[in-house]
Amino acid sequence: MTTYAVIVTPEAQAGIRESFLYIHARAPLNAELWLKRLYAQIDTLSRSPERCAFAPERVWLDEDLRHLIFKSHRIVFHVDKENEKVYVLHVRHASRRAVGEPELPHEPQ
Repeated sequence: MTTYAVIVTPEAQAGIRESFLYIHARAPLNAELWLKRLYAQIDTLSRSPERCAFAPERVWLDEDLRHLIFKSHRIVFHVDKENEKVYVLHVRHASRRAVGEPELPHEPQ
């Protein structure tokens, strides 16, 4: 079985930090636990990352992207089979629009 190197990109790290700070401002102890468990989930991508569903971003960015759901967040990543690497591209709250998803036009009032 192939073991992939998991690389968390700076953009994903920024998303993690933003979410951590949001949670920490409301529940400091929960934030630390959330962060530990998030990284534990990210670490699971080293084994069988293709078990995860395709991400909605795949449509708009024309890339083979997948996502792993962790609590209220989505971990969006790309699997590079040839180089045996998984690139974590985004960590976002699930309620946010997908990266690259066009905004719906506002209806006139």
